[in-house]
Parts: sequence; structure tokens; C-alpha cells
Amino acid sequence: MSSQLPVARIVPSELPEPLLRHLTGLHDAARAEVDRLTAELETVQQQLTRLEVTRQTLLDLLPPAPPEPDRPQLPPAYQDLLAVLAQHPGGLHAREACLALGLPHTHKNTVEGIRAKLKRLVSRDLATEPKPGLFTIKADGNQQKTLSGGG
Repeated sequence: MSSQLPVARIVPSELPEPLLRHLTGLHDAARAEVDRLTAELETVQQQLTRLEVTRQTLLDLLPPAPPEPDRPQLPPAYQDLLAVLAQHPGGLHAREACLALGLPHTHKNTVEGIRAKLKRLVSRDLATEPKPGLFTIKADGNQQKTLSGGG
């Protein structure tokens, strides 16, 4: 058998007058704060709407941006070099690039031709030369667009 304690119910007429005045004052202050914040929110929302309209108006007045020019398609030999550099993130020397491409690495003209191509890739900002004679692919992703033939 469970015993329940009787709950005393307080009827508002039984509350002490000072407590009622205090609670009413807290309620009124909270209501006034809600009203003030609601009005402030409406003002800020109106400002935001005006800013959005102003921004869109300014954007509409700007001339359209010219399309980015397509990067010229690289010849296959340069694309092959970029692909080999991408497979060797530590970098390659010209002779090592010849080996990776299956070219004769003992012929001076072949090695020098590959070195010249690697230097051109550096000048086009598609490869880097962190140390003299060591070439790496540029890490910004531009070479991927060039390799795939995209702009």
C-alpha cells in the first residue's frame, strides 16, 4: 500500500500580496523585453532586406565577367611528361624522366630535349624545379585540367 502525502493547493487569493506584486513585476518586465527584442528584430530584418536589394542592384549594374580563356592544349609529349611527374611526387631528373617515358636515356640529345621540355613546363607554371635539375609537378591542380584537355 502506497501512502501519498496530501498536496497543499494554494489558491491565488491565499498568496501573500508582496509575492504576487513581485511575480507580476517579473512577468511585465519579461513581456516588455520580448516586445523590445521583437521590434529590434523587425528593424534588423528590414535593414537586411534593404542590403540584399542594394547588393543585387549593384550586381545587376556590373558588366558580366568575361569567360576565362581556355588553357591551350599541350602537345602529347608535354602531357606525357606531366603524367610521369604526377607519378613521382618526389621529383625526377631529366635522365630519370627519359627512363620513365621509355626513351633512350644514354643519348645526350634525348636527355637535353626532355630537360628543355621540363624547363618549359616550369615556365608555364605547370611544374617546379625545387633544386637545379630536379623537376616536380605543380601542386595546384592546374596540370589536371591541362592533362585532360579541359580549360
